[in-house]
Amino acid sequence: MALKRFDNKVVLVTGAASGIGRATALRLACEGATLILADRNFEGARQVCALASEQFGIRADALAYDAADKISARRMVDGALALHGRLDSLINNAGIYRRDHFANQTGDDWSLVFGINLESVFHIVHQALPALIASRGNVVSTASTAGLQGIAYAAAYAASKAGIIAMTKSLATEYAPKGVRFNAICPGRVRTEIGTGLQPIEDQNHDIMVKPPKLAGKESGEPEDIASAFAYLASDEACFVTGAVLVVDGAQTVG
Repeated sequence: MALKRFDNKVVLVTGAASGIGRATALRLACEGATLILADRNFEGARQVCALASEQFGIRADALAYDAADKISARRMVDGALALHGRLDSLINNAGIYRRDHFANQTGDDWSLVFGINLESVFHIVHQALPALIASRGNVVSTASTAGLQGIAYAAAYAASKAGIIAMTKSLATEYAPKGVRFNAICPGRVRTEIGTGLQPIEDQNHDIMVKPPKLAGKESGEPEDIASAFAYLASDEACFVTGAVLVVDGAQTVG
């Protein structure tokens, strides 16, 4: 029998149309969550909502959301609150991965990655914070092992994910007295569109070769592996866990 840790809980998931966000949404639906799924790919988010409702009998609503647009972030949160009047968990998962030689990157490239991966989280959390304080809720954000140890040819991505880690720890300390928890997950290589950027790929245009470390158990994780971690940290079972950075990478960063 499936756990029902999210009965009567409202959860907002960004980047929910595919990959880790989709897997997390379905895992939370399986456990009884009422879902609000936000993505730039609105039709994709609607399809995940339909699947979650059909398979698990829960309510799921889709919202359009462009992580590169701070106004979109605020409207998305307001739309989520208008649907249910409360928010128990926020899953920040929308992100972008760009790779090139650092010397070829422009300020606009850097700003785009930081805007989507880091600044968007600021705008969403800032807008959702009153509701999260009212519900004594929690935030779980997608960081990356790249934010812990860096990654060649993706300095902006690694730096933005390191920023997620620092923001998570800072907000966990600041809002612990108000009962709001902040945690982050650092996936390693996962079979997603972004995860393929951590695979050994040769870029013939720029002579780039990224060779990932060896993993224990299997070559790459699956989105469902990361979804399990999100479900734990967003649940009441993790009520004393805040400021944590959970690495889910099959030992990629160990040796």
